[in-house]
Amino acid sequence: MLLSYYELTEEQQDTVKKLDSDIEIISSLGEAANLSDINIIYGWDKEECPQLLEDDDSQVQWIQLNSAGVDYVDLELLEKKGIQLTSAVGIHANAISESIFGLLLNYTRGIGYSFKKQLEGIWDKDVPHIRELTNKTIVIVGAGHIGTQTAKRAKAFDMKTIGINRSGRSVDFMDEQFTQEDFEKALPKADVVVNILPSTDETQNLFNLDLFKKMKESAIFINVGRGTTVVEKDLLTALEDGLIEFAALDVFEEEPLPSDHPFYQREDMLLTPHIAGNLDDYAASLFPIFEENLEAFSKGEDLTVNVVDLKSGY
Repeated sequence: MLLSYYELTEEQQDTVKKLDSDIEIISSLGEAANLSDINIIYGWDKEECPQLLEDDDSQVQWIQLNSAGVDYVDLELLEKKGIQLTSAVGIHANAISESIFGLLLNYTRGIGYSFKKQLEGIWDKDVPHIRELTNKTIVIVGAGHIGTQTAKRAKAFDMKTIGINRSGRSVDFMDEQFTQEDFEKALPKADVVVNILPSTDETQNLFNLDLFKKMKESAIFINVGRGTTVVEKDLLTALEDGLIEFAALDVFEEEPLPSDHPFYQREDMLLTPHIAGNLDDYAASLFPIFEENLEAFSKGEDLTVNVVDLKSGY
C-alpha cells in the first residue's frame, strides 16, 4: 500500500499501477484498514508519519521525501527498522541557483536600493556598493547539484569559481576545489560566499564568527542551505563590526522568522522567506524520482535515486 501525501494525477496513478498492479493508493492513515498494510510513503506529514513509523505494527519499507533536507526525520529510527529513505535532491537546482543570483544582483546592481528609493519617490543615481560580478570570486560551500548549477551560472558572469565538498573531488564549472575540512583556506579569496550545506552534525553552527573573520570586509554572504549551519548572532556581529559587507538569507534558525528579530531592521541584509527552492510545479518535478525508485522497489532491487545515508544524514 502506498500512502501518498501528493494528489497523483490520473497519468501518474496509471504509471504507478503499471509498475505494481497490486498497489493500493491512499492519502491518509484513516484510509488504511491496518497500518501494517502501508509499505511506501510518498511525501511527508509531520503528524501522521511519526505516528506510523513509531507504531509497532508498522511495515513501512521505503519513504520518498518531498524535500532535499532530511533533518526533520528520525534517521536513527529508520535505521533501526531498516527503512530506506530517498530525498528530492536535485529538483531544486535550477530554482535555487537562480535565486542565488537574484539575491546577489539585487545588491551588486543596486536594484534593491533603487526599489526602496522608488517607494519614497526619490530619483537617486548615487547607488552605494554597486559593482560588477565579472572577475569576482565566488566560493560555493556545498558543491552538489545546486552548487554545480550555481557555478555554471557564475561562469556566465565570468566569475572565478571555487567549490567545497567533502571529498574535494572535481566538479564541473569549478576553477578550484577544496574539501570541507580545509575550505577555510578559500574564504579570504571570496568576494561572494554561498552556503548550500544541509543540516548535519558536521555542519551545525559551522559558519561562526571565526569563519566570518576570515572573509574579506567587502564579502557578500548568502545562505540557501539550512539556517542551523549559521550562528545568527555571530553573523550579526560580523555585519556590525564590518567583518563582511552584506548578507542575503533564505533560511533561518527559527522559521517563520519572529517579527521582532533584529535581522528585519538591517539595511545590510536581504531576507526571503525560504522560497529559493519554489518550483513551477513541485509535484511534477518530484514524481520522476519517485517513479524510478518505485520501479526498482517493485522488482525487489536496490533503490538508485537520491538514497540517503542514514548515518551521515544526506
